[in-house]
Amino acid sequence: MLTKEQVATFQQQGYLKGSRVLTDAQVEELRAEVERVIADRDKPVPQPVSITNLARNTGGVVWQIVNICNASAPFAALVRHPQITEEVAQLTGARELRLWHDQIQFKPAATGGVNMWHQDWPYWGILDAPHQVTAWVALDDVDPDNGCMSMVPGSHRGGNNIQFLHQIPAFDQMPAEFEGRPLTVKPCPVRNGEVHYHHALTWHGSPANKSGRPRRAIALHYMTEQTRYKASGQHLMKRFVTVADGAPLTGDAFPLVWPRA
Repeated sequence: MLTKEQVATFQQQGYLKGSRVLTDAQVEELRAEVERVIADRDKPVPQPVSITNLARNTGGVVWQIVNICNASAPFAALVRHPQITEEVAQLTGARELRLWHDQIQFKPAATGGVNMWHQDWPYWGILDAPHQVTAWVALDDVDPDNGCMSMVPGSHRGGNNIQFLHQIPAFDQMPAEFEGRPLTVKPCPVRNGEVHYHHALTWHGSPANKSGRPRRAIALHYMTEQTRYKASGQHLMKRFVTVADGAPLTGDAFPLVWPRA
C-alpha cells in the first residue's frame, strides 16, 4: 500500500517510484521468458500481439513486445500482481482496473536505442480520455548508462502536448520552457524487481543503452472504469474490441485485474 504522501507526490509530479515487487527468483524467471518469447517469435506457439524493433530506423535495437502475457504464464500472473494493482487503484481512485495492454521494452547491451520524448495517451487512439496509469517493472538495474526513463515533473497537468514533443530534435535537447513554464528533466533509476508508476500524460523518454548491461522492463498499462472506447481512433488493440463506440472498454482482451475475486 502507498501512503497518502506518496499518492500526493504522484498527483503533483505525474510519476512515483514504488517499492520492490518481485523476488530475485521471479526476476530471473521473467528475464528468461523475455528471451524465450523473442526466440520463439516465428514458431507455432502462443504469441504476443506483436514483436517489433522500435529503433530499427536509427540503427539501434529496442525490442517492443505487446501483450507478452498472451505467450507467457509468468507474465500473465504479473499483470494481476496484488500489490501493483492495489497501488494503481490508489493512484487512480478507481473502482475497478483492467489491463489495457502490457509492453516489454528491451534495450540490449551496447546497441539499445533511444526512446524519444512522448506521452502515452496520445498514441492510444481508441481510448477516449487519459484515465490510465502505467506500472513500469524493471527486470534489470536501470540507470542513465543503460537507458533508464526520465520524466518531466508536472507535465501530466498540461494536456496533450505530443506535437511539441515530436519537435524535440534529440533526447538530450529538452527545451528550457514550454508555454512559459520551466521544464526539468529528472532521470528515474530503478532497481531490478522494483516498480515505477507514471500517468498517461507524463512526458517521458529514455536514452540509448551504451553500457555492457541489458535493460529489460515491462510496462503494465492499466485503465479505470472511466475509460471509454473511441471507435474513430486507431491502435494495435482495436481488432480485439467487442464493445460499442462510447462504451466502457471491457472484454476478454482487457481483463479485470482489480478488485480481485
